[in-house]
Amino acid sequence: MSSTISPPRPAPTAAARTEAERHWRAGVEHARAGRWKEAEKAHARAVRVAPGEPLYWINLGQARRKLGDLDGAAEAATRALGADPQSALAAQLRLAARMERHCWRDAVEDAERLVRRPDAGHGSWFEYAFALDRAGRPREAVSAALQALSRKPDLFEAYVVLCNAFDPLGLHTEAVECLRTAVALKPGWGQGLGGIVYHALYACDWRRLDDDLAALRGLLTTPGPHDIGPFMFLSLGADAATQKRVFAEHAARIVDAVRPLPEPDPARGAPPDRVRIGYLSNDFHAHATSTLLVRVLELHDRSKVEVRAYSYSSDDGSPLRRRVEAAFDAFIDVSGMSDAEAAARIREDGVEILVDLKGYTRHARAGLVAMRAAPVQVAWLGFPGTSGAPFVDYAIVDPVVVPPARADEFTEKLAWMPDCYQPNDRLRPIGAAPGRATCGLPEDAFVFCCFNHTYKIRPELFDVWCRLLREVPGSVLWLLESNPQAKDNLLREAAARGIDAARLVFAPLVASEANLARLRHADLVLDTLPVNAHTTASDALWAGAPIVTCVGDAFAGRVCASLLAAVGLPELATADLAAYEALVRGLATDPARLASIRERLRVGREYGPLFDSERFARELDALYLRMAERRRAGLAPDHLPPRPVTAAGPLPGARESAA
Repeated sequence: MSSTISPPRPAPTAAARTEAERHWRAGVEHARAGRWKEAEKAHARAVRVAPGEPLYWINLGQARRKLGDLDGAAEAATRALGADPQSALAAQLRLAARMERHCWRDAVEDAERLVRRPDAGHGSWFEYAFALDRAGRPREAVSAALQALSRKPDLFEAYVVLCNAFDPLGLHTEAVECLRTAVALKPGWGQGLGGIVYHALYACDWRRLDDDLAALRGLLTTPGPHDIGPFMFLSLGADAATQKRVFAEHAARIVDAVRPLPEPDPARGAPPDRVRIGYLSNDFHAHATSTLLVRVLELHDRSKVEVRAYSYSSDDGSPLRRRVEAAFDAFIDVSGMSDAEAAARIREDGVEILVDLKGYTRHARAGLVAMRAAPVQVAWLGFPGTSGAPFVDYAIVDPVVVPPARADEFTEKLAWMPDCYQPNDRLRPIGAAPGRATCGLPEDAFVFCCFNHTYKIRPELFDVWCRLLREVPGSVLWLLESNPQAKDNLLREAAARGIDAARLVFAPLVASEANLARLRHADLVLDTLPVNAHTTASDALWAGAPIVTCVGDAFAGRVCASLLAAVGLPELATADLAAYEALVRGLATDPARLASIRERLRVGREYGPLFDSERFARELDALYLRMAERRRAGLAPDHLPPRPVTAAGPLPGARESAA
């Protein structure tokens, strides 16, 4: 078998070189003036005349990038690298295009090409670290960030990437130290001050918590805007009004950084009979959001709505991922698109209502939502608070997490579900409980349980838990071992309060079905404040374990009260920590009273609205239709109070149940 070798292109003649340079110079002048369309045309002429000149391809690629043609930019950079494999400018251009398209694995390839150069500086190593972190390779990101810092020890951005890479590794103490250095380099940096508190809470290291909270509160007394990460800020316990202000300042930064899509053409065809819903998320895999949502997606009334996924999730190959994919009418992967490209695709698809399931959680793409991809944009489920954003029209809530009298806590118009804002999957199976010894639990112990993430545990709440351990003989506290640092610090804090280490039992992270099975051993679940259990509370209630909560000031601290109301146990939501402690003590020391609560939970779980997936889907569809009706009538978004609940779903004997 023979191979054919293409002859090399002939070198351009002197006249051709002169012509190509003339086009190139014209393109440079257009670029300097910001006339990128004209620059692109001129550079395209230059490469047609002299296709072997890498500089011309690089300039063409840069013009295309400025015009938003990231595929064209990457292609031009690739042609430049073909002409000169050692071109750092070409590699940097392709890296930038791939990063803007969120093609992190490909970006790693280009960043690695740059750091292999003998002249690689701190900037190249930083970009390599950033790409590795976003590609889900945190250990390598740590090494690359340290290489950047070895070349420039005061590189602020490298400390930020280093912190982000430490997070998934469970190295929260190290993350805190990175942020302390970053704040020293940039005094008053709000994201850093908030991150210090957040990561210290995740490690349950409370030794400097009061001072760190005071520094953050002090920043908030200064004139804004303040650059503070909203998800981290949720855990700090600020009141709802302060949250709204901080989140609005964050949203304003996003708005300033994006260019919205043009207004849709009003002459476009009549709206379809069905309302087209788009769900935007990074969590369409084995994740809490998909666990909660999947059954409702399956139950949407296809005669009224069409549902599409716009996913930038990784495909973990899990059964839940396959089930979620099948639940949508269309599943569109936008992970390799820039925000502008993804927003344009959503617009082209005719999505009438875009539901952002991420808000400001990790890897959210709020910039995409800010481009106004759909005429109606809705925040739901992922972020328990207001977006503070002018580009979000509605937030889906319920009368407990946001009572109508507190609607001013949100910048969005509120769309109230009648019972609970949180969906649930009634088909989730619960296996047989493993033996207590398998879980590390004493056979005859009373089991207090809290499987919330450790950043939700505050020292004043831990004081309550330790008093309960002292006052309830033979009891243990069963906690989630989300990271070894938290375990060590909690054991130290318990010892300081006179509690033996054997009274704290730590549970490893396990898959959802196994977690539900072991929760059968929990006698009483203890909630946290100022951020409640969310999916964790639903897990406990579905497994038949009652939970006591304390109602907070903001949405994030009222979620568990909403779940309890929807399962028929509103009295387990207390007004303050004193009442919380008294109720827990009373239930733990009165077996008959606790047994009565557990029986009521069994009935509420079976027949109440919390786990009635069909009812939830029906009410959610009705809410979407009301949004669409207002829009089609030319009316601006407005609050949508809960409507009277429609006729009940299947009779108890016919209701779907878990396998």
